[in-house]
Amino acid sequence: MVRIFMTALIGLVLGVQPGSAQSQPEASTLERAIEAWVAPLVESRDFSGVIMIRHGDAEPVGLTFGYGDWVSGAPMSAEAAFPAGSITKSLTAAMVRRLVAERRLSLDDPVNRYIPELTGYGDVRLGDVLTHTAGLGRDIPPGTLADARSDTLVRWLREQSAPGAGPHDYAYSNIGYALLAVVIERATNARFETLLTTEFLIPLGMQDSRVVRAGPATGAAVPTGYATGPLPLDLRAPMPDSPALGASGLVATTRDLLRLADAVRTRRIDLFEPDGSLTGSWSVIQLAGETIYTIQGSVPGYSAGISVLPGRDIAFAYGTNIESYPNWGLRDVLHALALDQPVPPAAVRPRTDRLTEAHLDAVGAYSGSPFGPVAIRPTDGGLELVLTERDWVFYLTPTGPDALNWRLFNTDFAYDRDEAGRVSAITARETGLGESPRLWRLERTDLPPLPEITTETAGN
Repeated sequence: MVRIFMTALIGLVLGVQPGSAQSQPEASTLERAIEAWVAPLVESRDFSGVIMIRHGDAEPVGLTFGYGDWVSGAPMSAEAAFPAGSITKSLTAAMVRRLVAERRLSLDDPVNRYIPELTGYGDVRLGDVLTHTAGLGRDIPPGTLADARSDTLVRWLREQSAPGAGPHDYAYSNIGYALLAVVIERATNARFETLLTTEFLIPLGMQDSRVVRAGPATGAAVPTGYATGPLPLDLRAPMPDSPALGASGLVATTRDLLRLADAVRTRRIDLFEPDGSLTGSWSVIQLAGETIYTIQGSVPGYSAGISVLPGRDIAFAYGTNIESYPNWGLRDVLHALALDQPVPPAAVRPRTDRLTEAHLDAVGAYSGSPFGPVAIRPTDGGLELVLTERDWVFYLTPTGPDALNWRLFNTDFAYDRDEAGRVSAITARETGLGESPRLWRLERTDLPPLPEITTETAGN
């Protein structure tokens, strides 16, 4: 449930002149600034993970925060491996482009040239799938597929309505990249994970990384992933994830993510388009006159990101194991700190309060959210918010009388009650990192109308 930040693509690519020594912050100064900024979020258990920083050709420096396992108290390690979510799309896109260069694929070909079972996909071009303009849906619903085999995905796709000829408007699609993974398998007669390992991970020196197809990432180096939850830790297990083929599945250390960053920057993996934009979910942004190449990814319980600032010869990679609001704005904070830009203090959420019966009055169905219809329902230790169109579930933290906090986006909920004392609406104030607060309002949709009050006339 990744929150996608789409940025304007610009024409500046490689060849940016390095910044002067006077304008480049000292490594120790930058590291101290990051540690100071993150510290209050670790204290409130809203951030935990590794931030790896490299200046030029120097050895990367890993900053560790929180715990690899918050229950046992096992510390976070700089060598931890994190599920990297959509960063996997870098490798999927690179494999497609390599096969195109070898003339084993063509971006103008329809999908069903390589997957004949998808008879309805004769108008869906590979090039449009690669650039998220094929008109495909965003996600495979959790629990939809019986297993993670490619043939199972193809059977499911046959049951869906195929989009018409593109290109359509840009619409980010994990389904599309899963489809590309199957096309890659059919074109090479090789298993997708094995191919990415032999073609990219091993040649790039990403020896501590792997590509998995489905299920939670496991292993001694993988920290436990958490969603926000009830006291005493304010944490709980994340919700299940969909199969990871193509769109996700990379599990990598932050050190290996820096190796991937180098490969993209130097075009060992060439994801640059002729207009200077990047494909494979990378973005090119500008801040304070500097060009930045960046990518983010997330899966339930984890997030990861990479940024390259060529003008300063700085690269960041990070991985986190708590699904909370700092993840979505972290890269923007890192960019600003590296470029000596002002950064406001981290928005620390209200402290967790004791759950009361009054909090439970909010249980019901609502409209008016930016995410479509939602429901609030009871759960062990409190309440949870359900995005009903996607069946995504998030814990709501009680923060005071008639007040909750949705920690994924640091959104404060305040109850509005009608004359009968029922919760009839909820006012929401979202305060993320590096963003202006936005307000929205949830209107209750399942309350029966109040009975009309009549006054009997005397004598009747």
